[in-house]
Amino acid sequence: YDGLTVVVTPDTKSAVRLSQVLPDLTSQPVQFFPDWETLPYDSFSPHQEIISSRLSALFHLQNTKKGIFVLPISTLMQRVCPPKYLQHNVLLIKKDDRLVIEKLRLQLESAGYRSVEQVLEHGEYAVRGSLLDLFPMGSAVPFRLDFFDDEIDSIRTFDVDTQRTLQEIDQINLLPAHEFPTDNQGIEFFRSQFRAAFGEIRRDPEHIYQQISKGTLAAGIEYWQPLFFEEMATLFDYFPANTLFITGEQNQTQGERFYADAEQRFESRRVDPMRPLLSPDKLWLRIDEVNRQLKNYPAIA
Repeated sequence: YDGLTVVVTPDTKSAVRLSQVLPDLTSQPVQFFPDWETLPYDSFSPHQEIISSRLSALFHLQNTKKGIFVLPISTLMQRVCPPKYLQHNVLLIKKDDRLVIEKLRLQLESAGYRSVEQVLEHGEYAVRGSLLDLFPMGSAVPFRLDFFDDEIDSIRTFDVDTQRTLQEIDQINLLPAHEFPTDNQGIEFFRSQFRAAFGEIRRDPEHIYQQISKGTLAAGIEYWQPLFFEEMATLFDYFPANTLFITGEQNQTQGERFYADAEQRFESRRVDPMRPLLSPDKLWLRIDEVNRQLKNYPAIA
């Protein structure tokens, strides 16, 4: 197919298997869009590597017109950050750019990157004198920026285990560290949205509102992601108009089962006064809403 092909499978296992096999059968680029791999309303966050893969896939979706995109039905149902959030928060860094190291450090902080002694995983950075090590979201390797005064003298990839530099490159695309804004403005917007959604707030420091107000990204914060945006998007906001969909016959049943499970977990967990929950419709599309969207595209069932 001479456009983007989206293959929707009944579950994550079949999506992973298909994305591993397809590259041997086609010359087109194959992209797997991962699930968070947490159960609905879990009180822990997805692994940084998963967030990195998701942000990378969304960024490529905005800039691609061809290829194969594989994902399970539950992931297609999930609401995502609006396209403009990524457009406004991708930073292009090139060799010879004039950039004060302290200014870049502040930009990394506001994009949600963590300052560490030694960079080991996605979303981390470390400053040592005129060197800045950085592991951007969506990148397979970390980078070492060498500054000369306020100019980037060189950008090299390096090995996480040995910390030795590998090869020199000219530029990197820097994606944000989370699927929602974590700067002061983003947190202030979250606070006002949270008050509008839940009314009176407990003053307990363990309360999710108090934690995020202090800049602490509580475990499982992703399930309050809609409060960081005026309106959430869906993956259909990222797909080109001529996208071809290939859907499995079990998708309907699996989609219904997933949403029913989310509703059940919502009912059983909403009683926690420290973590008032958003209803499932704020986080996921129902399967009939997905089917309605699919009618706008060519499809093979």
